[in-house]
Amino acid sequence: MKKLSIIFALLLFVSLAFASQVNVSTWGFNLDLLDKNISEPFLKEHGIQVVRDLGNNSVRLTKLLTQKNNPVIDVAHFADYYAQLGRVEELFEPIDVSKLENYGELFDFAKDPIGGNYALAYAVSSYGIVYRTDLIEDPITSWKDFWREDVAGYISLPDFTITQGPAFLMHINKIFGAPEGDESLDTAFAKLSEIKRDVVTFYRTSSELINLFQMEEVWMSPAPRFSWGQFMGTGLPLAFVIPEEGVLGFFSTVSVVKNAPDREAAYKYIDFILSNSVQTAQAIDLVDSPVNKNIVVPEDKAAFLTVGDEAASLIFYDIETTVRNREVWLEKWNKFLGQ
Repeated sequence: MKKLSIIFALLLFVSLAFASQVNVSTWGFNLDLLDKNISEPFLKEHGIQVVRDLGNNSVRLTKLLTQKNNPVIDVAHFADYYAQLGRVEELFEPIDVSKLENYGELFDFAKDPIGGNYALAYAVSSYGIVYRTDLIEDPITSWKDFWREDVAGYISLPDFTITQGPAFLMHINKIFGAPEGDESLDTAFAKLSEIKRDVVTFYRTSSELINLFQMEEVWMSPAPRFSWGQFMGTGLPLAFVIPEEGVLGFFSTVSVVKNAPDREAAYKYIDFILSNSVQTAQAIDLVDSPVNKNIVVPEDKAAFLTVGDEAASLIFYDIETTVRNREVWLEKWNKFLGQ
């Protein structure tokens, strides 16, 4: 048995040594589950090893820019805003969807999230409202409920600089009657000024927000669905609300790097992560909410994911608008905080 184990280990080493590879730029979390659900079965099915370059969106985008004339990365994962920045910098090439067997199984909103076929969404997340059901008597049903007197002094709102910040402002701008196509966000800033003193903090991380809920300093806040498991882990009486004006939707995207060293491996990798088996595994392990419309999620998992009616109610704001206005909006935000 010992000899067989040694032989098996040697064969595995040799197979890995001679396997081709796909170089993937991505984040550094849930790596054990990504290996279980993606890297290991992908190697087994295609004989291609997944080699990851890890970091946050900003760091990895900068790295791709420095490698633009001689790329070493085949596939890049980004949040939708950074994917749009990558498109502007001409870091990606349009995806030939005819090479993807699983493309037809995607929800329509996932097929071209930043335009020009420069990316596909492989996961989706939502942004709704979390509140303490024991401390707020009348149910929360609307984004406008942040302006209710009974929650004044116990609310938190997102800082503009986090992923959901710009879309939150765009949504407030819209639901309070800003003219169609208005990009000034003056309506949103005016409305937020009305309740600025009632805001405990403009939070920057989910962990910060959860701590405030635990200390009962915050009773109500916008929050991402992917953090709901952590909220429930506190044991507090909480509810996650899909407001009547809809929940905000955000994408995790995947793109083929322009002049990728191994374009064929890149397409195989992308098609693989869109497959029924991978999308199901990622959902069950609560890594990502699926964009493959054929995925059926067990009821005990669905509460932690963006699926069903929640997925159907998602509102997506134009990423290109955010990229175009972000610096002006940030200047307004800093001025708003300083008032």
